[in-house]
Amino acid sequence: MVKLRALLAFLVTLLVASVIVSSAAAAADIDIDRSTPRRTTTAFLVAAQARDYTTAATLMDVSSLPYDMRRRAPELAEQLHHVLERNVWIELDLISDEPEGDPADGAGVDRIATVRSGGADVPITLRRISKDRGWAISSSTVARIPRLYDDHAPGFLESRVPEVLRVRAWGLAAWQWLGVLVSFAIAVIVGRVLTFVGVKIGGKIASGTEAQWDDELVVALRRPSRFLFGVIAFHELLGTLALSAAAAHVFSRLLGMITIAALAWAAVGVVGVVSRVVERRVAALADSGSDDGALRARGVRTQVRVLRRVLNVAVAIFAVALMLTQFEVLRNVGMSLLASAGVAGVVLGFAAQRTIGSLIAGIQLSFTQPIRIGDVVIVEKEWGTIEEITLTFVVVRIWDERRLVVPMTRFLEQPFENWTKVSPSLHGTVFFQVDWRLPIDDVRRELDRILDGHALWDGRTKTVCVTNTTDRTIEVRVLVSAANSSELWGLRIHVREQIIAWLRDHEGGKYLPRVRVGEEDRGASGDRARAAAADAG
Repeated sequence: MVKLRALLAFLVTLLVASVIVSSAAAAADIDIDRSTPRRTTTAFLVAAQARDYTTAATLMDVSSLPYDMRRRAPELAEQLHHVLERNVWIELDLISDEPEGDPADGAGVDRIATVRSGGADVPITLRRISKDRGWAISSSTVARIPRLYDDHAPGFLESRVPEVLRVRAWGLAAWQWLGVLVSFAIAVIVGRVLTFVGVKIGGKIASGTEAQWDDELVVALRRPSRFLFGVIAFHELLGTLALSAAAAHVFSRLLGMITIAALAWAAVGVVGVVSRVVERRVAALADSGSDDGALRARGVRTQVRVLRRVLNVAVAIFAVALMLTQFEVLRNVGMSLLASAGVAGVVLGFAAQRTIGSLIAGIQLSFTQPIRIGDVVIVEKEWGTIEEITLTFVVVRIWDERRLVVPMTRFLEQPFENWTKVSPSLHGTVFFQVDWRLPIDDVRRELDRILDGHALWDGRTKTVCVTNTTDRTIEVRVLVSAANSSELWGLRIHVREQIIAWLRDHEGGKYLPRVRVGEEDRGASGDRARAAAADAG
């Protein structure tokens, strides 16, 4: 309601301004220039829009017509203006501004428009009367005005509009502006009502099926349908307002843009529904419990999410391109830019190369899949899980709940570790420094005891071996395996703690690392001490 009141206030202001503008235009002197077809056409349209049909009639060649038509020249000028305004959007820039006119139309003749009448195209032409008198609307065109007017006479609504509502502003009369406002309000209501009915019917049909995608489709298409129904209703209502060709052209372009936007919105919704259906099926595959199923599920989920973003961007670009083609000026500019492809194209290419490279990298990553959503990676010296993949960056959830945002190209141009590329199953090591005398077989038996029935051990690997020696200790490596990185981390911690406790308690902890002196050294030192004592005695 607030928006409607604001719109009504704007309309009242518009009508007041239109009265002032129209009064000023009617009082202004009209410059009559017949030297070229364009200037003659401009003078006729300016005089007719100011409702100065007497002046407009002087720009018509009626010298060879019957007396009755010469007498009715101002009326015929008004009728011709009505026909042109209703049916033709005259682009003055396309009319010749040369005193000789357009040679393609013939010597001394220039066609400014074509009107459909009686199933045929009727040309509206100017003729050069003489070098001194310049150009005027040809007598053949003036003779056809009554028939053209009969074919395009005002309708029931237009013919009964009060004179006070015929004040014009920006190409439309006051009653037409009011009609546009009322049509817009009705179109909004019609769009909402039809969408409500359609959602109710579609929802009832969808609820009768076991599938979930049809329910989501009804929800996704609800808002775009509201716009589409509203546009259709508004277009039909505008047909009753007898709009000028220029106004109808503008409204058709605006409605075309809204229609394109609504269709693009609907397409994005459909893409979202399809992607969610695929992701649910992938989730069911991942819940099957097999490692291969989990890997395939992560790969497909990554492809679906990246491709969904690619399709959304493609739909948006395509929709914007279609919107721009609605305007002739922008279409010509676009074609000129594509045709030239010169220095500006090179500059834009260099400026956008990183963005374009990121987009291409995103598409490439979705197919080659060096990483997938859920993969465990080490990147930038941080251990984490791939949480989100967009077209330009990747979000890595680090173990301490921080998020590392990495450019997409980083994963394609620099090395990184992927712990779950082929399988989530991993091997992990635990190292110990122990005394040289430790029996390795005792460590193996203790490891068997620790892993026996342990929930985190997947039963694939358990080994104990000596991997290094120093002058004081030996290095023992314990190798174990687990189903994934999280379980491996917990298993390594548990094995390390248990073996440390075992070393501390086993045979009084005599196998812990220590500094000692050899037996021969201790014996020689004792003999020297006893000899020294005997000499002293």
